[in-house]
Amino acid sequence: MKPVVYRHHTNRAYVILAVLLFVFLLFSVFVSFSAIGFTPLEIVLIAMASFLDADVNIPVATLKSKEPIVGLRQISWFGIDFLVPVYSYEETIVAVNFGGAIVPVFASAYLLITHLKILPQALLAIVVMSVLIHFMAFPVRGVGIVTPFFLPPVLSALLAILIGGGAAPVIAYTSGTLGSLIGADLMNLNRLDRLGASFVSIGGAGVFDGVFLTGLIAALLTL
Repeated sequence: MKPVVYRHHTNRAYVILAVLLFVFLLFSVFVSFSAIGFTPLEIVLIAMASFLDADVNIPVATLKSKEPIVGLRQISWFGIDFLVPVYSYEETIVAVNFGGAIVPVFASAYLLITHLKILPQALLAIVVMSVLIHFMAFPVRGVGIVTPFFLPPVLSALLAILIGGGAAPVIAYTSGTLGSLIGADLMNLNRLDRLGASFVSIGGAGVFDGVFLTGLIAALLTL
């Protein structure tokens, strides 16, 4: 029989690992955003807005689902409860995630406005990444539009290094962020009513996730 101390130590190890990962993420955010050109105060504000508002979704549209949405209904039979799948053609609520979409868009817009000299290269990179990510994106029934996690930031970083020169981190972040939103989300709006999902969130984890992290990782890769 395993001693109780072993489980206690295992739980403590998980907590320590989680804390270390969180510290590493914060360090990565600071290094990446510093390289892009944000001040320490701006980095703190962006990080707080992104992490604290990650669960804030703003509904923007309601669509009639063309595919059945699978739900669960609890049914009691002789005192025993069963969960039975129920199929319905309900509405699909489309929302925009504050921390995962709105914050990165404003951050990217700020960078483009403050780096007007590289605007042509940045716009070119955004267009190229939007097209590439659109071809990578694919619908997952009941989930949303997803893309391979590592490909967008790697491609954004490579493209930024090729055309960005010393401004590569800025181009990597803006093209990775806006390219993900445009290519995976906006260019697939016509698919939302055929996903069989009752709720989709642009920039929200699990549905249209990775927008913030794509820009962050892309900028880190150019350092």
